[in-house]
Amino acid sequence: MVSKQLWLYLLVMVLGSIIVLVALGGGLFGQSAPWYMQWQHKSFLQLCHQMPERSFWIGGQPMAVCSRCLGIYTAFLAGWLALPAWSSWSKTANLSAKKMTLVALLINIFDIVGSMFGFWENTLVSRFIIGGLMGCSTALIFSGDFFKIIIKSMGNHHGRITTAES
Repeated sequence: MVSKQLWLYLLVMVLGSIIVLVALGGGLFGQSAPWYMQWQHKSFLQLCHQMPERSFWIGGQPMAVCSRCLGIYTAFLAGWLALPAWSSWSKTANLSAKKMTLVALLINIFDIVGSMFGFWENTLVSRFIIGGLMGCSTALIFSGDFFKIIIKSMGNHHGRITTAES
């Protein structure tokens, strides 16, 4: 029997993959309509400013999200896929994903404000990487308790003999 938590893990993995594919925009799928009319861009309209000059391009069209949002989504998926390994490693490394997420959020805010006031000009790659810090650390928040529950629930069903008294 597969635990509810494992099904949830798999569901988030599939949905995260779909979100990343949609975020890549119509250029990936060879759509010919203007980018702002494509369903992928409309899907993220309320979540991202979608400025073409701040987006990577595929097939001659901007992606459906800016480079920072793409970094958040792809790194969240990568972090989610890394949860099983991270949950065992983080016990020995004594790292707090919540603290990492807070630091990543502050770095993103610092980057946005610094660029807004003209202290520096960030690039597509720098936005992608800094957004990626946020996405990956957010996924890792789930590592501690999430996989302990999965391992515990799997241990309750496999390799254990139970009697009426236990």
